Order: sequence, then C-alpha cells, then structure tokens
Amino acid sequence: MPDAPIHQLLLRRQTWMYVLYCLLLPLALSLVLVLRYVLKAAQDHGHEELAPLILLAVLAVVAVSGPGFERIRARFWLGEEIGRRSGDGRLVRHVAFFFLNMLVGALGFLAVAGWLIVCARNLTYPVWGWRSYPDPAWGGPHPLGVVALHFAGGVAALFAGPWIIVRLARLQVRVVRGLIGSGQAG
Repeated sequence: MPDAPIHQLLLRRQTWMYVLYCLLLPLALSLVLVLRYVLKAAQDHGHEELAPLILLAVLAVVAVSGPGFERIRARFWLGEEIGRRSGDGRLVRHVAFFFLNMLVGALGFLAVAGWLIVCARNLTYPVWGWRSYPDPAWGGPHPLGVVALHFAGGVAALFAGPWIIVRLARLQVRVVRGLIGSGQAG
C-alpha cells in the first residue's frame, strides 16, 4: 500500500485490514494469558509441581505454532506472503522472533485499543461533557474550552491513529519476515 495522505487513511480498506491485523493479538500473548489461569488452577488444586511442565508445554506450543500462525495472519489480513527460511541459527531466530513479535504485537494492539478509546471518548465529548467543572478545569475555566479541547484531541487522534497503526503493523511484518521468513517481500 503506497503511503496515503494522513487525511485519506480512514477511507482506505487496507488501513482497516491493518487495524484488524493489530487487533488479532499474537498467539504468544494469548497463550501467556491462558498460562496464568492454568497455573493458578494447578496451584488451587495442590499441583504446584506441575507448573514447570505446564510452562514448558506452553512455550513449546508457542515455539512450534507461533511462526506458522504469524504467516497465516499476515497472509489473511494483509495479503503478505512470508516464506519459510532455512539455514543455521534457527533456534536463535525463533527466540528473537518470540520476544520481538510479542513486543511489537502488543504495541500494535495497544495502539488500536488506545485509538478506539480516545476517539470514542473525545469525539462524543460534546454530547456528554457539558457539566460543571471546578475552576481551573483542564482546557480553561469555561466548559466550552474543556469540550473544545477534548473534541480537538479526538479529531487529531482520529487521523493520527491509523498512521501509527499502519506503521506498527508494517514493522511487525518486517520482524516476522526478517526472523522467520524467507526475506522476500510478498
């Protein structure tokens, strides 16, 4: 997708595919969250000695299925083909992939979630934000200043959010391609 002007990003189908791509939290993060509940259940039932085995099993599932999951995710949402890489250093690349993909994936997810929350709150602020404010309120001593400031922040976020999200999604695809892919662009 060639870079579109920031004011046109909201109107592009590909932008919304990047948003959905970022919302689909990476498999590793999901399994880490599931792991927390499994370990808690083992502890509650008096099986604390199983915790290391459960941790190893979850890490093995992530190591085996994570790269394939990311290839499918990139192909389905973005149309990016990421081939398999062969060669030396596979274990090191997969460990680096695990941590970098979790980091960039979490940043992408947080960017989308934050964008949606800020836009929903601030763009609707003129509807519900007209209540009395203590002096000095943020945005000015008058409610009009507060409402105008929040609404302006929502408008700025509405256009800046997709720009950030697209770049984070592209970064994640580059991380996946660089660490587990063949290195050729799809």
